[in-house]
Amino acid sequence: MIRRRQKADGLPYRLYETYGKRTYSIGYKLATGKWAFRYKCPVEDARQIGETRALAIRESTKLSAGISPEGRTAGLIDAWVKWQDGLPADNVLKRADSTISENKREAEMLKKAFGHMDPAAITLTDAYAFLDACVESDRSQKGNKEIALLQLILEFGVRKGVISSNPLARVKKNKSTYEGRFVSDAEMNLVVEVGRQFGGAKLIVALALKTAWLCVRRSVEVRQIAIQNITEAGILWHDGKQTKGKKKPPVLIEWSDELKQTIAEAKSIKRNKVHGTLFLFGNMSGQKYTKSGWKSCLGYLMNKCEEIAAERNIAFQRFNLQDCRPKGVSDKLSTGQTDTQDATGHTSDRMIRQVYDRRQVKKASPVR
Repeated sequence: MIRRRQKADGLPYRLYETYGKRTYSIGYKLATGKWAFRYKCPVEDARQIGETRALAIRESTKLSAGISPEGRTAGLIDAWVKWQDGLPADNVLKRADSTISENKREAEMLKKAFGHMDPAAITLTDAYAFLDACVESDRSQKGNKEIALLQLILEFGVRKGVISSNPLARVKKNKSTYEGRFVSDAEMNLVVEVGRQFGGAKLIVALALKTAWLCVRRSVEVRQIAIQNITEAGILWHDGKQTKGKKKPPVLIEWSDELKQTIAEAKSIKRNKVHGTLFLFGNMSGQKYTKSGWKSCLGYLMNKCEEIAAERNIAFQRFNLQDCRPKGVSDKLSTGQTDTQDATGHTSDRMIRQVYDRRQVKKASPVR
């Protein structure tokens, strides 16, 4: 059991020092009551006491953060994830729930590539070798995101005293071509048609894609939208990127005839032995789709659309939920609607213009 300090000495939690007649000692005591480390030096040597004390403080900072003393990058990655999970909701360093969920998946790839290494031994050459491998395996953009996360985690290592400087502070990521996928009305109509043909889960996914377009929503927002968010005035959407404690105002997408019919059709789909469902676009058991479950169902739907498009000799290209928000934004801009920024929930139109505006033709009137 750890006893309370008798006097404030400015040392980190669980770090204790003793000035004896001949020896100065300082050590870190674990929750079990055992010493994780204990350093000693002559009590009359003030310089050595200062160095020993500084070393103990650095080591205690790592242990408090849950960083393994072996110095492996895998331990640093796990410590960063644990640190993020433990931050208060209103902390400025806290990442959005959807972001940290994606980061955890990216962290597993980083541990496979760099986990066995000492963080201080990682070089720019190692990072570029990883990025080159990502280009060869056709995951260049994903590799950029993973290296950006590693860069952030190494900065966390600097903060915690694991390394003295960030070896990837100057890394240059892969250049990637930006493909602005624009889903046509014909493609959207075909997906809904095929969804109705097969019914059940395929229709749920098809109607979710259409709703994402009509309401200009992110994929995470559509997959987790609850029945209770459907009101008489419209659908109340909460920002999928926000962090708990830093809430943005919800966006009410008001009813149109087409949106009302789409939602009514989604609600009428019978689930397996489920009387009603919590999620509007939940699976056949009434639960929120997992990423793998959604991907599997969407893949089947797109395969069938490709087959039918080939039979009819019409153009069709696969798309997903992420492509529906840009279509919604582009269609609103094309028709001159002025509430696009409010609909997306963005605080400025920079993201709208740079990322979501995929109009095939931009129209403007002459000066005179």
